[in-house]
Amino acid sequence: MPLKLKVKLKGKETTYTRTETPMLENLMDALKVQRQETEMYSNPEQGPNDAQNDRRIKLLAEFAARFWGNGLTSDDVLKGCASIDGLNQIEEGVAATLGLTVSYDDEAKPEVKGKAPKK
Repeated sequence: MPLKLKVKLKGKETTYTRTETPMLENLMDALKVQRQETEMYSNPEQGPNDAQNDRRIKLLAEFAARFWGNGLTSDDVLKGCASIDGLNQIEEGVAATLGLTVSYDDEAKPEVKGKAPKK
């Protein structure tokens, strides 16, 4: 299934479509996002702080820029992607790269499904 990302810049909306299989460079970017999220949520008594949230969003933007390519920059992603739909589209790209799927329940809390890596 093609993965799409809608970006609106200078009043013009463009849909970027990824039909190719994620490559190792995409995996490295996805793993950076995954590690950041693990660090953010590893302490159940303390939520993510501003610096962690900022780093996560920047990593997602960098992932998206390289994943969808075609001249797209991380700054374009930060300024042109909708906060909910754009974020969901990027998270689907990250999940696909990691071999997972993302589904959203009624509370908009993402649920990641997939096989745990073999040890």
